[in-house]
Amino acid sequence: MTRRVGGFTLVEVMFALAIFALGALAALMVATQQLDSTRYLQERYMGQLVASNRLAELHDTGRDGAWPPRDGAKGEMEFAGSTWYWEQQVLETVTADLREVTVRVRVTESGAVVAELSSFVGRR
Repeated sequence: MTRRVGGFTLVEVMFALAIFALGALAALMVATQQLDSTRYLQERYMGQLVASNRLAELHDTGRDGAWPPRDGAKGEMEFAGSTWYWEQQVLETVTADLREVTVRVRVTESGAVVAELSSFVGRR
């Protein structure tokens, strides 16, 4: 006579644990990618705000006091509890009192550009 015992065998339990571990690992990878994407988007958004602030400073010619704006100017700005590094490129236009200014923003001084914004700045 064979007696049947209820419950799972060791192989069944190990197989179930392996499936659970793979599912948990996949969920962890998705959560990590989501956090990385959120950080990247936050850096880009804050970089756009820094570039916009720099262009606003240039539009207020009284702040810099120089016309035309300096090409190749670099600096840093404290914003949202972090230091941001910007550089500007100034291009002449066909109008004498108008320049195209492009501001590039980085998280680190030699890092990749996270934001770039262009605008036309005129003499008042």
